[in-house]
Amino acid sequence: MMAQENSDSRQQVEEQLNDLLQKLFELSVIVYDFQPDGNKLVWKKINSIIEHYKEIEQLKDGIDVFVPEEVINFVEHGKNPEIFTQGFVERTATENQFTNGKIAAVKEFKDLLSEEFTKSFPDLYDNADNMLNTEQ
Repeated sequence: MMAQENSDSRQQVEEQLNDLLQKLFELSVIVYDFQPDGNKLVWKKINSIIEHYKEIEQLKDGIDVFVPEEVINFVEHGKNPEIFTQGFVERTATENQFTNGKIAAVKEFKDLLSEEFTKSFPDLYDNADNMLNTEQ
């Protein structure tokens, strides 16, 4: 139920943002082709945009979405946020490989230690084997 409400709120915000973009485009057309008698029209459009911002502000509390600051910075600098996502996935894969290498090295060391320990202390083999082969 909560997910549905969040989805509906998100849809409303997306629609409001699309409407805002349309109003900003209309304002840019009015300003580009400005006529001296169009002053009232410009102010009317600006007030309409301000009201639209207020509506969006009211809708923000209905959405529970976290956007990393890095993604926002990418968008603000005109970059595609997919680049951030791709880089994040690549860094995660690299770190995963590095971690898997460490795990393999520790396992290899444990096996080597167990082998050498049993060679050096054969009378303690059972205790050493139990201690080194216990999964934690």
